[in-house]
Amino acid sequence: MRKSLPSKLIIRKHSSILVMIRRALILIALWLVTGSIIYINVCFLLNAYSDSLVADYLVLNLSVRAYVIFALLVVVVTSLMIIFGCWRIRRLKRRAENHG
Repeated sequence: MRKSLPSKLIIRKHSSILVMIRRALILIALWLVTGSIIYINVCFLLNAYSDSLVADYLVLNLSVRAYVIFALLVVVVTSLMIIFGCWRIRRLKRRAENHG
């Protein structure tokens, strides 16, 4: 039977205010880019064209090779995040077992 760890052994790192602000700015920038891409695509679907929308759309209209590279990049980053997460959880469990 597996022994459950008490909640007091969970190690939580408290980030500084500067780190939290930096993370917030990065997330806001990512959401703005995502929103602009969605906006450009919706405008083209509704046949609402302007010079700036056409220029932005041409920048986003990548080749098939670029889409494959971006897809592979997403797969690699996701795999690395899963591996790092598993490694980190195991390390924290070992630290908790040694602590108690």
